[in-house]
Amino acid sequence: MADPHLIGGWFPKPASPRTLLNDSLAFFTSKGRYRLVFLTIAIGITSTIITAFILESRDRTLLPGPQTIYVSDWHADRTDAEIKAQQAIDMKELKAAREERRRQWQKVDNDLKKLGI
Repeated sequence: MADPHLIGGWFPKPASPRTLLNDSLAFFTSKGRYRLVFLTIAIGITSTIITAFILESRDRTLLPGPQTIYVSDWHADRTDAEIKAQQAIDMKELKAAREERRRQWQKVDNDLKKLGI
């Protein structure tokens, strides 16, 4: 025959709220107060994790939204000369941007050298 203190043969019989409160009070008042510190830490960590899950799940607001990607629209009947001319223009712009970026980093490097770094 099954134990009468087990519900369905597997789970223990639930305790009343009064019994749980008395047991908790006895546990925390019987010995050192350090248990309250650890209880507070445990509750804080658990609350932080649950809060993080709740905030992350809100309409996915922490994820980046849709991004717009711009592309060039070209005529299908362009000649090879037009394509090469556009590539040359794009290459000049790319080289100018790279040179400007190199110049900026060179300035940072020179300023750090002045500081002795």
